[in-house]
Amino acid sequence: MAYPITKDQFVEEWVVAFQRGETYLKESVTTEEVLSGLTAKFALQAAAGRMTSRGTNGLIPSRNRTDTQPTVTLEEKHSKETRTGFDVFTAPANVREAMQNAGANAAAREIDYTIIDALATATNQYNSGSAITLTYGKTVDALSELFEADVMVGNQITCLWTPKAWARLLTFQEFKSADYVDEKVLVGMTLDRPKIWLGAKHIMHNGLPGKGTATASNFIFAKPAVGHAIAQDNIQVGVGYNDEDDYSFSRHTIFDGATILQQAGVIEVVTDDTAAFS
Repeated sequence: MAYPITKDQFVEEWVVAFQRGETYLKESVTTEEVLSGLTAKFALQAAAGRMTSRGTNGLIPSRNRTDTQPTVTLEEKHSKETRTGFDVFTAPANVREAMQNAGANAAAREIDYTIIDALATATNQYNSGSAITLTYGKTVDALSELFEADVMVGNQITCLWTPKAWARLLTFQEFKSADYVDEKVLVGMTLDRPKIWLGAKHIMHNGLPGKGTATASNFIFAKPAVGHAIAQDNIQVGVGYNDEDDYSFSRHTIFDGATILQQAGVIEVVTDDTAAFS
């Protein structure tokens, strides 16, 4: 029989809830740091097209430029938390540190969500938007549609997959074999690490729309196809203590926005994340 009077022991260290604490996508898109202002404009150079022959008048025709200037409107986003002095005093671990860590993680995740929201406006869909079960052939076919739009490997192509789609890729011998990739994906704890395959960078991301459902969104895109603008300070951090009302605060702020600069460089691949694995 247990003794009726017991003692509680609290570990003075937080066990952090599962969450992403970094941005995976910022380096995969065209980024513009904004000094000040509400909007950021990207200078998009138009394709040159084919060359021409000299005209019947003996002159070489001059090409008219069709450059464009896509605009990104910045939005302010905050993660703020306050705790009273009594909360800090009675907490089993360092609440101030936990507040700061949570805000930093939220800001990093928000950058990815901003870019994903922009990707979700893609007008090009593989298989006309009908959900598929990934195969090696279909993966190559989806990439070929990007190549047909003149997007080449040198444009830094990224393939963004849900966890289930990524798991499907791991069943392809071509995805995990050293005959196809330099990095041996099954060595150590590297199952979720981004890797280069078929001339593209493949990333698993758990923040994609519809993940785990029968209509999950995955994206294949080129770096010049998506623009992300963010204030020069990137993540602004304000932490401190209010002596008058006895509370500690932590605030993380970003000003950012994203848009698709070239629809031809983005393809949405809808997959059935509920499909059984053999």
